[in-house]
Amino acid sequence: MTPGRAAARRSGSPRTFGRDPSLLDPIAPDWVVRILAPKKADVPWGDMVRSGLTVPVVLALSLLLGQPGLGVFAGMGALVGSFGDNGGSFRARFRRVLMGGGAGLLGLVVGRAAAEQGVAAVVTIGVLAAVSALLSSLSANLSFAGLQLLVYIAVAGALPRDVGLHLIAVAYAAGIAWALLLSYAQTRFQPPGNPALAGEVTALHGLADELRRPLDGAGAEPAGGSDHVRRVALVRQLSTAYDEVVTARSTSAGRRDDLRRLASTLTATFELVTAVFALPAASDDLASVRAGAADLVDRLAGLVGQRRRREVRAQLAALEDEVARIGSAETDGSGGDADVQRLRDALLHVLRTVEGHPSVATGGDRRSWAGYLPGQKAWVFAARLAITMAVAETVRQLVPLEKPYWIVLTAALVLKPDLGSVFARGVQRTLGTLVGVLLGVAVVAVVPHGAWLLLPMAVLAFAFPYGRNLNYGLLSTFITPLVLLLIDFGARVDGRIALDRLLDTAIGAGIVLVVGYLCWPGTWRPRLGEHIAAGVEALGGYARVAFGADRSPVGPARRRTYGAMSDIRSELQSTLAEPPPLSRQAAAWWPLIAQLEKAADDLTEAAARARHPAERPPAADVAQLVAAFDDLAAALRGHRAPRDLAGPSSPLLADVSGDLRGARGIARGPIGA
Repeated sequence: MTPGRAAARRSGSPRTFGRDPSLLDPIAPDWVVRILAPKKADVPWGDMVRSGLTVPVVLALSLLLGQPGLGVFAGMGALVGSFGDNGGSFRARFRRVLMGGGAGLLGLVVGRAAAEQGVAAVVTIGVLAAVSALLSSLSANLSFAGLQLLVYIAVAGALPRDVGLHLIAVAYAAGIAWALLLSYAQTRFQPPGNPALAGEVTALHGLADELRRPLDGAGAEPAGGSDHVRRVALVRQLSTAYDEVVTARSTSAGRRDDLRRLASTLTATFELVTAVFALPAASDDLASVRAGAADLVDRLAGLVGQRRRREVRAQLAALEDEVARIGSAETDGSGGDADVQRLRDALLHVLRTVEGHPSVATGGDRRSWAGYLPGQKAWVFAARLAITMAVAETVRQLVPLEKPYWIVLTAALVLKPDLGSVFARGVQRTLGTLVGVLLGVAVVAVVPHGAWLLLPMAVLAFAFPYGRNLNYGLLSTFITPLVLLLIDFGARVDGRIALDRLLDTAIGAGIVLVVGYLCWPGTWRPRLGEHIAAGVEALGGYARVAFGADRSPVGPARRRTYGAMSDIRSELQSTLAEPPPLSRQAAAWWPLIAQLEKAADDLTEAAARARHPAERPPAADVAQLVAAFDDLAAALRGHRAPRDLAGPSSPLLADVSGDLRGARGIARGPIGA
């Protein structure tokens, strides 16, 4: 019986394969259930309390001061701060909120200036939509900022125009400051954890203990059980950390270099586990090697995850020199040399991955500028978003509805986030907004206008972090009435206006599904596997020309490679937004993608060093590297495990070879299963 059939039998129905049974199963087809069914998620009590205090407190203060109009802008700043707080350290939260807040303020200013400008407004929104899409391909924080840019351009025309820009900026900044203050308080009372990083550190300390273990006794069974038991425990610990990293990446809005670096470190640590357990346990000649290596691994564990300040980089550089000397005096060709060499190479690979060693190509700690070039898929998405937003703005100017800005807002929220699945997000947002507008109508009908509105707004703000974790439609259910009440907080909102919002939402979602989805057949089917194979082929082509005497093909090959990496990231992000099982399959690909991105960076550095003829590796080593890339690409396209191939021995290619070895190991697991 195949695994798929076995899973289907366990779940009771083949239509539920890849997901849990749902209450919707008896009344809806499978594809509808996959889109609408909420994910399993823990209740984020801390985030919910913080969010529930963010917007309502700002609005309450504006009422006390008799300035509800300014309170709207302050509430918008607070809402950006609440949305932008995505967990992690306060430094990470501050950076994300600041970038999103700045983009939102720019959107308010541009939106006010472009309002009612006819063709100029259409062109402005189209251009800024393209910029927003290209920003999204660079990082998760810039993706969030790009979304805020579009959202606040859309709503700017509906806001009070009798308030000066300087007052808007002050009120908006005050709202952001309040949100950041709450975020800071949350990090003090609920310190953020990093289970993946903690797992990596614990595993390294466990490896250090393993290296010391033969020194603790002679011949007795180790207290921790057999080698196999201890090795399985370490591998399980690393696998759990890997799962944490993959989960974090699957919920991120774009590129996260910190997660990529941690994933690469975990992959390299798997190799270190193999090297440690391959050392002869009873060899007296290697006792000092094991003891010295154990101390170095412990020191490395203390540096993992630290910010790369100057003193940390100096410690890592000194540690690298000491690791390179492991066993240089103790081994004498008596059989332990190969094992010690394997240990040294594996530990160096982990260390260099943690270190993020400076790039010769850039002269600093950062990756080559080519790594930030958008690929073809990013440009296509930019065109889709620009055209869709321009059409939405055109329709907004033509429809005879009161304040039809919700059309443009819906188009931005459905198409822009995370380069996501247009169809799934369109259905989720439309249905979620339907329920949200009905909630808003109920609130307007029951709750008196004024301070009493703060109570339902607090409830909606309290609930939306949980809704965000469960389903994009549920997020819309909570955030739609909150935004509706916030934007019109200074004026009376009746049921007719709320129903107009529902019609606007349907129009905006229809524009996205037709202009942003049906007109682009290439977006209908995820092609993540094809893009990854093409990226590996691009890496092989880059390696083929990177170390020759003729340097003219190197630049174009590097740009093709980074363009392919950009396409992979874009395809990954859009597939992650699909319903299960596609989203889970995409998340499973990400560790391999992280290894390929690191291989591209290390290959760029090696190619930069090879500008000097004395540094160039032997042609045979280059051929081995190219063959390994080509075989991995063929394995991905042929759905087989990569073959066992010899790797290059040149020191210049050590990092690239280690990255490729890790990528092939990852591919060998699920593909060969």
